[in-house]
Amino acid sequence: MSRWGVALVLTCGALVLASCGGDSGPKVELSEYTVSVTPESVDSGETTFAVENVGGETHEFVVVKTDLDSADLPTTDDGSVDEEGSGIEAVDEIEDITDGSSADLTVDLETGSYVLFCNVVDDSVVHYQEGMHTSFTVE
Repeated sequence: MSRWGVALVLTCGALVLASCGGDSGPKVELSEYTVSVTPESVDSGETTFAVENVGGETHEFVVVKTDLDSADLPTTDDGSVDEEGSGIEAVDEIEDITDGSSADLTVDLETGSYVLFCNVVDDSVVHYQEGMHTSFTVE
């Protein structure tokens, strides 16, 4: 094989490996008091969220399917989200993500609207009420 043939094979191989890369799911950063996700939408099917707590407090990562605005989820008496409340469908969650740690959450998502949030109540500080929520779309 000529050196051009070898170069072509190596280039094509690198492109195939890059396109199959394993950590192409949404990246989520949790901190006081925000949830940021990139990208803000994915195609339906199995999705792995790579969640990192970059804040100084323990947080959690909750995924619910809903047509409600992220700030309008049903709440309990203490102000935390009622995860079994009207208008939301609980998908899954990761509890107790300590500061500086990370975790992955793999879920099978259908087309629709979702909200990602932290539902920790710590010393009467309700993380959801402090703005720790964001919308997410599955196409």
